[in-house]
Amino acid sequence: MPPITSWMDRLAHDLRGPLAPMLTAIYLLREGTAQGRQRDDLLALMERQVQRLASMIDEVSDIGRAEKGRLVGRMEPIDLELLLGEVASRLHAVPPEISFAPDTRGSRIRGDVLRIGQLFQILLGLQFSRRHPAAVRAQLARDGTDLRMTCVVHCRDAATFPISSLLSLPHPEPQDDSLGLGLMIAAAIAEAHGGSLQGGAAGADTIELVLRLPEYPGDDDAQEPARAAIDPAAR
Repeated sequence: MPPITSWMDRLAHDLRGPLAPMLTAIYLLREGTAQGRQRDDLLALMERQVQRLASMIDEVSDIGRAEKGRLVGRMEPIDLELLLGEVASRLHAVPPEISFAPDTRGSRIRGDVLRIGQLFQILLGLQFSRRHPAAVRAQLARDGTDLRMTCVVHCRDAATFPISSLLSLPHPEPQDDSLGLGLMIAAAIAEAHGGSLQGGAAGADTIELVLRLPEYPGDDDAQEPARAAIDPAAR
């Protein structure tokens, strides 16, 4: 990790970010001059900033849980095609493009459905440019006893982008409203399920992330494979 003082300075700065617009909105609402549409806009702004702050706190909490070995909860069979489809449906802004090798239809893993859903949401929603978002292209295939999902992500100057370090260190300049811990959390979820997440440049403007998870060969058909339940509040 970076020096603790540097990381704490960055954390304090990012956590303060949502507070200024929230305080401004509170002042205007308390003053009583905001009415009708303006009042609704201020309340919507406050809601967005509260959600942003809660998401940041969740990131820090997830890293702490990962370090203590407490990231994963109940394990159950998960149908990957169902889960990937549900996660993709939630990514409205830039829907990912997902393809399946023929022999992966109906494939399953055993895991915590909330955490695996979170892992897929991080990878399929990954963007390295705020101004030029591009769809993530993902392909699921078999690799021995593992299931391998390869995600191709557009990234300017990919050859010099420190993608491998972002699996173990915070992103210094995240292109969203997060703390830049997403890929660290994704890697921790993969490892907690006996898998791995690796990445590197695959071209001048392309980054490739490769997720491997052990396939679940169980035949307990009496238990319906879990679907997605990607509710951050449930984590």
